[in-house]
Amino acid sequence: MLKYLSVFAFSTLLVFSCSDKYEQLDQDDKDKEPKEETVKPLPLHLIADTKKAGIYDMVVFTLKDSTYKGPNESMVVPLIYSNLDSLIWQVEGSSQKFNLLRQQAGGYSFTTEWGHHFYLPGTYKIFLSGYKDNNRLVRDSMNVNISASADFLNVSWDQVKNLGQNTGYTSNGTLGYEFYILTEKKDDVLFSGLRVSFDSTDYRKPNPDLADNERAALSAYITQLYGKAAFEDDEAILNQQFKQLFKSSIPKDKVLKIWKTKKSNIALLYQKREESDIFHYWVHAEPIG
Repeated sequence: MLKYLSVFAFSTLLVFSCSDKYEQLDQDDKDKEPKEETVKPLPLHLIADTKKAGIYDMVVFTLKDSTYKGPNESMVVPLIYSNLDSLIWQVEGSSQKFNLLRQQAGGYSFTTEWGHHFYLPGTYKIFLSGYKDNNRLVRDSMNVNISASADFLNVSWDQVKNLGQNTGYTSNGTLGYEFYILTEKKDDVLFSGLRVSFDSTDYRKPNPDLADNERAALSAYITQLYGKAAFEDDEAILNQQFKQLFKSSIPKDKVLKIWKTKKSNIALLYQKREESDIFHYWVHAEPIG
């Protein structure tokens, strides 16, 4: 079983009633036209506790009805919007969607507040879409600006937080995987590690593709964040550079890549999996100097 501290917030309400939000036009007796439905947009909006954050900082999103001024809005929103067929939260560029309204036996679950972590810097456009009978009744969007200013991922070597805690950062299924960061200090050596787990993988069963997926995801991510590796391919040079650049003595079978930044040395490592191990590959980083 995975034992991680997952850092995320959400609020899900189970509701068992629904209401009709359509208004019908009066029938024109003279023209004898059939009844028509007027589809009105619903005043449901998306708000965030911040629109500027760093990578791995939690951004908390909340649903709000702009016309409701009373108390207990988190209870009222599901009651008002329960008859939608779907309510989708989506990050532009991701093919994955986070469904805030999910049908369940005897009712449904409705998420009104949730946390999300962004792994790369940039400006992200966020969409909220609600549908009923193929009509889009809820339409809202917002931009969130994400920066990357720490020394390695969200770790600043001179002010380390969550020391010794293996922390998972949820992506709400928007990527198909989630990252975990563990920063430790052993024998007076400070270091941090990054690992990845996949949403669709059952870690209790053998998965022959798991190692390849880990390697591909970690390598692509660190390259996106820090650029092309300084050393790769040549095993002898990689081993030599690892001994020169890193202070940690850690069990490893192979060094795959090494990146160098102004404040960190970073390596992609492989360890042959033992029975008690969860991961094959991980990223190891240490401060320079």
